[in-house]
Amino acid sequence: MRFIYVYDPLCGWCYGFTPVVMQFQQLHSGAMEFDILSGGMIVGDNRHPFSTMAAYIQREHTNVEEMTGVKFGNAFLEKLLPSEEMMDSEKPSVALTVFKAYQPENAISFAHDMQHALNYDGLSLNLDTTYRKLIRKYSLPEDEFIDRLHNEHLRYETNQEFQLVQNWGITGFPAAILDTGKQLYLCARGYTPLDRLQQTVDNIIEESNRL
Repeated sequence: MRFIYVYDPLCGWCYGFTPVVMQFQQLHSGAMEFDILSGGMIVGDNRHPFSTMAAYIQREHTNVEEMTGVKFGNAFLEKLLPSEEMMDSEKPSVALTVFKAYQPENAISFAHDMQHALNYDGLSLNLDTTYRKLIRKYSLPEDEFIDRLHNEHLRYETNQEFQLVQNWGITGFPAAILDTGKQLYLCARGYTPLDRLQQTVDNIIEESNRL
């Protein structure tokens, strides 16, 4: 049984949903495998400065806070958001690919660290220095990690992950899939509270056992 979390590092609702997935992982770590895939929400020609989304995010971030309990920091809302910093999902997605080669069991936690760095601390996910700070918690080799962050093969591998997610028909984030070994089931589309996620997974397992 494998739980696959499909997210994007720049997605505000994913920032709210990742703590739910972390709780779910703690509850089921012995009985279920956990994986996280990057969706490639803002890449290539879709990239644009944060300032172009500022008015929308300033309106909508309170909905995310109220429904999920996460907080957006002033450093993000007042400094990064109005800036010309580019919104680009690729580099933090490559960072996740690199991280998974070291500590796959902590990948969801690292994804949340990136989200918190962006949405609360207002740090750029386009800068190597941000990743140097984040990986110290996990005692990873900094220079080696940064070298891999610029590795063309790992960039290609990450883009293949975007393609896989697209092939599954997932175009909105967050989402979650339960792989029972026989079939893939969509068990979350958009933010989903822990109790509802658990109920959906229980229903899928029950149905799968009947087949």
